[in-house]
Amino acid sequence: MPAKNANIFLMLLLTLLMTTVAGVASPYAANEPPGSPPPSDTLLNLSLDELLNMDVTMVAAKPTVQSEAPAVVTIITREDIALSGARDLIDALRMAPGFDFGVDIWNVVGAGFRGLWGLEGKILLTVDGMGFNEYMYGNVPFGNHFPLELVERIEIIRGPGSARFGNFAELAVINVITMTGAETQGGVLSSTTGFFGSGFSRENLATNYGTALGTDGYLGVSLSGALAQRSDSSYRDQAGATWEMRNDSPLNTGNAILNIRSGGLSGGFIYDNYRSSGRDGYGDVLPSPVKPSFISYLGRLAYEHSVTEELKMTGAVKGSIQQPWRNTEVPATDPAYYDPTVQVYNVSFNTLWEPLPWAGTQVGVEYEHQLARYGSNDLQLQYLFPGGARQIDFNRYALYNEWLLETPLCNITAGLRFEKYSDYKPAVVPRLSLTRSFGDTSVKLLYNGAFRAPSIEQTSSGLKTGHKLQTETSDVLELEVSHRFDAHNHASVNLFDIRMDHPIVFQYDQTTNQDTYRNQGRVGSRGVEAEYRFRDDWGHLALRYAFYQATDQGSSYYHVPGNDSVFLGFPAHKVTVDANYRVTGNVNLNSSLIFISDRYGYDQIDPTTNQSVVKRYNPELVANLYLLYKNAFAQGLDLGFGVYDLFDVAHTFIQPYDGGHAPLPGPGREYLLRVSYAF
Repeated sequence: MPAKNANIFLMLLLTLLMTTVAGVASPYAANEPPGSPPPSDTLLNLSLDELLNMDVTMVAAKPTVQSEAPAVVTIITREDIALSGARDLIDALRMAPGFDFGVDIWNVVGAGFRGLWGLEGKILLTVDGMGFNEYMYGNVPFGNHFPLELVERIEIIRGPGSARFGNFAELAVINVITMTGAETQGGVLSSTTGFFGSGFSRENLATNYGTALGTDGYLGVSLSGALAQRSDSSYRDQAGATWEMRNDSPLNTGNAILNIRSGGLSGGFIYDNYRSSGRDGYGDVLPSPVKPSFISYLGRLAYEHSVTEELKMTGAVKGSIQQPWRNTEVPATDPAYYDPTVQVYNVSFNTLWEPLPWAGTQVGVEYEHQLARYGSNDLQLQYLFPGGARQIDFNRYALYNEWLLETPLCNITAGLRFEKYSDYKPAVVPRLSLTRSFGDTSVKLLYNGAFRAPSIEQTSSGLKTGHKLQTETSDVLELEVSHRFDAHNHASVNLFDIRMDHPIVFQYDQTTNQDTYRNQGRVGSRGVEAEYRFRDDWGHLALRYAFYQATDQGSSYYHVPGNDSVFLGFPAHKVTVDANYRVTGNVNLNSSLIFISDRYGYDQIDPTTNQSVVKRYNPELVANLYLLYKNAFAQGLDLGFGVYDLFDVAHTFIQPYDGGHAPLPGPGREYLLRVSYAF
């Protein structure tokens, strides 16, 4: 048997053994109210019922358990993160059905969902309720960006969230709740060190401390810093030029979070500075690295007041200052020079009224002002707004209403959002959810409208070129059936169908060195996602499967020549296995597998036609092992050791559109040591 096949066989055998060990029921004391988060010292003893009864806070007007939530939901708990040793959000999200990742340019990696490219403002990411999508393009960069060591849980809406959240929530919503945001008390210190086989891979330091203020208040602070390398492999562009990424593909982050609350008054602040460096340009390997930074200052102030037991009102003010894709370490005449600043101010007012035990409604209004400007360097002529202006502003207005009705037939959630952005036609986004439980079986039938309004650079491009963009819209149907077999076994299956009209598509004009955008024809996908979970006191097992098929190929931008069933960059099939075995009371061994089917991406240029050639990439099986020793040598001291990409598959990030970029190598085999201390 070849060595690589033998490794795969041993890994599968280990996973099988971990899933067949018998044990006794979980000893966790179930004396907390239903839906309450468990105490932090029992996080590694959660039963299946407690996981299923954890509240989801972002799907509806009120916190709702997963089985009744009017959306397809995945929750990644602090337990999941601790046991798996997930290094960053890429690790965590790749284990969830539907998600995968692709490359854009300049060593920037973004998320896709259900076969559709999401970096272009189609997937909303929030941290403690504050949006992380930048307003110039709508992007969120991934790769050692967000400190998972300080995350309490991640709530994912695997489907549209536009009716509740507006722009950027067209395909999915990822809500990261930090320990500070969850008002976790006590402190944590954490250090994560990683090495590739040939050198340094990452060093992350993070700390969090939270304390009660009086009888009804909280103060929490988090600080983190991270240094990492994307890969220790070599990138080869379509023309054959190479960039040695070892010690030359940095991903560096600094992050600070503050949360303070006193009664109904609360405030929060996030500073985030993410810097990458890459020599992968719009097609060719660059002679020197481009070093874009994504800098965000995010703040919020909210006041919640209960007028009566049935009527609650909340007013909030949010503000942000962003400098996305900022690259000022080159001459101002260089096409890569970019120095934007965006200021966004948002005011909202929300009313939740529950006049009857079985009926409630939420009404909200929002106003947002966006102001963007370029740096003052007179030589920066390639980036100007229409009319040669250095500054441009836009306004956004939104009104939304949602009803929650509990009837003998089913629970109904019906909502409508009206949003007007600048001089674009209003987006009217409906939402309808029917949910019903039959004992241990739950059924959800969901319809969501969704939209993606042009962001600032896209609007500016349309005004300058005379091709005014339309708002991108989607219609999404979903059906989910889940069943709890007993105290240890649970399974769910969901079907989805997505139809996206007028997708906003990026194009790069090589002649003018300008980004341009166009609306193209309908794209869509349909498929199935399934999950099986088993939990006992000896460990747990989670099996997940995701499949999509392209149903509309109205845009050549994402099209695979000769294959209409898939889109560029993303596998049609993905299977993940997450298996944990409790070796002793304090020692856990976690094994995770990610299998993806073949993918397609542009790899090289045909010298006879001077056109890019698409390549089929073989299926992959990535395996990880992580050993966690809780309370090692001292109470609160945890040690973790992991080997990632055990078979050194060296997963690559394929560009999910025809943009001239060859696949970007990701991290190969990596050895990681994590030390954390809770006090």
